[in-house]
Amino acid sequence: MTPNNLSQKLYPAFREGIIILAVALFIAIIFTLLRFNNMPLFGFSSAALVKEQQAKILSITLSEAYDLYAKNKVIFIDARDPFSFEEGHIASAINIYPEDASLHASSLKIKADQGFIFVTYCDGPQCPLSKETAYALIQRGITTVKVLVNGWSIWLKAGYPVSKGKK
Repeated sequence: MTPNNLSQKLYPAFREGIIILAVALFIAIIFTLLRFNNMPLFGFSSAALVKEQQAKILSITLSEAYDLYAKNKVIFIDARDPFSFEEGHIASAINIYPEDASLHASSLKIKADQGFIFVTYCDGPQCPLSKETAYALIQRGITTVKVLVNGWSIWLKAGYPVSKGKK
């Protein structure tokens, strides 16, 4: 069998495969668009996921956070990267990046049982790290978590106690 002869036999099968794939894709798109529950086209909606996560997380004001700090009833969790944490953080805060929440869950559960509130923060009003860390902790059974939006900046601006270094 010559190469030219082989390509003449494979071309119709290849063409039919492409046509079948195109028709299946067209049917899938039409079916998805007609669904009543507005299911996303490609499996999940990141916007819906973020909205669901944020709905479960409470925020806290600066004055409420400082009041808890003054009463020694809070553990601040700095969700920023370790370098930013070492450059400056809320006094007595610990540094937990969202992906590391599971490493700290058991020790934080002990503190939760002792009545502590956990306040996550990062820097900037749009910074997602504090919410991601809070959500990761909630998923691990720590429910007394709140988010101080733009926490580092507003805490620093208020002149409240800060520290530098790893602790």
